[in-house]
Amino acid sequence: MIWTLHHDYNSPYFAQAGAAVTIKDYAWICSRAIILPGVTVGKGAVVAAGAVVTKNVADYSVVGGAPAKKIADRHTGLVYDLGDHILPII
Repeated sequence: MIWTLHHDYNSPYFAQAGAAVTIKDYAWICSRAIILPGVTVGKGAVVAAGAVVTKNVADYSVVGGAPAKKIADRHTGLVYDLGDHILPII
């Protein structure tokens, strides 16, 4: 899930709050991850299944957990091209 808008729970009017989410090239968001408003997922970064991302994810890092924390680094020499391939969405 990628959230760009939510509500301010302290607002007496339940006001909307949010910001854009940026996902850079070669990033991989695994199943059931949640990306909160205002977050940038860096180039080549991996967000593990079920992670809750509350802060920016650095380029080529692997994060997991709730809240998401860095758990590994990813190699930087990525050259694959998905081109016109259709990937399943689960």
